[in-house]
Amino acid sequence: MGCGSSSASKEAVMESTTPVTILNSSKTQLNVPSNRNANGDLQPRLSVADIANTSQRASIATDFSANEDQQLQYICDTDVSLEWLYQRLTEKFKCPEEPEPQWIAERLNAIGDKDLDQTTVLRVTFGWENESLPKSVVLKICVQQQDDATDEQKLASRMFRRECSVYEWLSKHKKIPAPKIFVLKKQATEAGNGVIIMEDLSEKAIVGELAAGLNVEAVRDLLKNLAQVHALSLKSSDWTTMIAENSPFFYRQTSEFVTSVLKNKEYFDENKLQMLNRFLSPTYMSNVVSESCEDMKISQCLIHGNPVANSVFLVNKEKVTAILDWTQAHPGCYGEDVAKAICWNLRADERHENLLRLLEYYHFNLLKYYGSALEEITLDHVKKAYHTFLPIATVSFLLFLPEDLEQTEKDLLDRAHSLINDTVVMSTHMDITEKSNERTSTPLPES
Repeated sequence: MGCGSSSASKEAVMESTTPVTILNSSKTQLNVPSNRNANGDLQPRLSVADIANTSQRASIATDFSANEDQQLQYICDTDVSLEWLYQRLTEKFKCPEEPEPQWIAERLNAIGDKDLDQTTVLRVTFGWENESLPKSVVLKICVQQQDDATDEQKLASRMFRRECSVYEWLSKHKKIPAPKIFVLKKQATEAGNGVIIMEDLSEKAIVGELAAGLNVEAVRDLLKNLAQVHALSLKSSDWTTMIAENSPFFYRQTSEFVTSVLKNKEYFDENKLQMLNRFLSPTYMSNVVSESCEDMKISQCLIHGNPVANSVFLVNKEKVTAILDWTQAHPGCYGEDVAKAICWNLRADERHENLLRLLEYYHFNLLKYYGSALEEITLDHVKKAYHTFLPIATVSFLLFLPEDLEQTEKDLLDRAHSLINDTVVMSTHMDITEKSNERTSTPLPES
C-alpha cells in the first residue's frame, strides 16, 4: 500500500524463521519440469481458475528460461509465471523433483490513484502432494521499470526496494513479528518486475480493516511491537545504510492527494480547513520528519510510516502477529509511528480516553526493549513527539478518503473530522502560546 490508500494489501505472513532468498540476475538459468499426463508424457498444467494468460513472452527474471516449446502460464496478467514461481519455491524448500501442481490465483488488492507504491498483491494456492511445501503464498509485485519511467514509477520502484531492504534487515531479528519472506527479487527492470514471495497467514490470522480501525488492546499491542522495532534500530546502525529518507516527490504527491480530497468543501468546515492549510505544505511535512530528532536531541530510529489497521495481522482482534507493508519505512522520530498508530486506528472517544495510558505503555516498552538507560527519551518526550506529529498524522489520514466523499464510510469520515478538530485546537493553542511567549520576552520600555 502506498501513501495511505484505502486499497488493502492483505499479505499474509508470520514471524520469520526461514532465511531470505535474494535473487541475483546473474544466476545460472534453469528449466522447470512440467507435469505428466496419463501416458507419462511431459506437459504444462493450467490454472484451475483459468485466470492466467499463456504466451511466449519473456519470463519475469533472467534466472529462469522456459523450453522453446513451453508456453508459460502468467499469473493474473502479471509478468510472473507459474513456472518461475514453482522453480523458486521448490529450490527454496529443496524439493526439486516435486511435480508441478494444480493451482489457483486471486488478486488481493486494487491499485488506486493514491497508491504510490503501485504494487500488485496476489495469493497463489497450490495442490502440492508434498506437505513440506506451502499450500499457498502471497506475492507482492512491483511495477516494471522502463528507461522512460515517470516520476511516479520511479518512486514506486524506490518504495518497493525500500520494503525489500527492511525485510532483509528484519530477517536477522526473529522476535519482531514481521513477514516470513521466502524470496526477494529486489530490482524491477525491463526484464521483469521485482517480487516478494511471502507466507500466507490468512488461515491463522485476520488483517485489520481500515474503516473499522483497531480496538484499544490491538493498538496497545501494535505500539508495543513498534517500540521493539524502534528500540532495536536505536541500538544498531546497520539499517541506516539500507533505508533512505522519503524523497521530496513523496511529500509533494502526499500534499497533492490531500488537497484533492479537501476540495469536497461541503464535507468540511472552511475555517478549519484554512487553519489546517499550514500543515499541507510538502516542505512542512518533510522538515518535521527530517528535523524532529535533531530538535528533540534524540537519535533517529527505523519508522514504519504506515501503521494502519490493514497493515497488521491479528489473532482474536487484539494480538498483533505480523506488521507488513514497509514501503514507507524511513529513518526518523518514533513520534511519527506513535501518532499514526493511535490517530489512524481509534475512534475519537477511544483516543481521548486512552491517550495517556497508550503513551505510557509505549514508553515502558521502548525502555524495556532498549534494555538499558535511555535518558534522552522520557515520557514527557514521548508526549511532545506525539503532539509534534499529530498534524502529519491528520493530514496523511485524509489520504484514506476517496476523492468522491459520497463513497466514504462513515467511520472514516468521522475519524477525519475528529482529527482535524484536534489539530486545529492544538494549532490554536500553539499560536496563543507563541504570542504569549513573545509578550513575556519583549523587554519593557524604559520609563
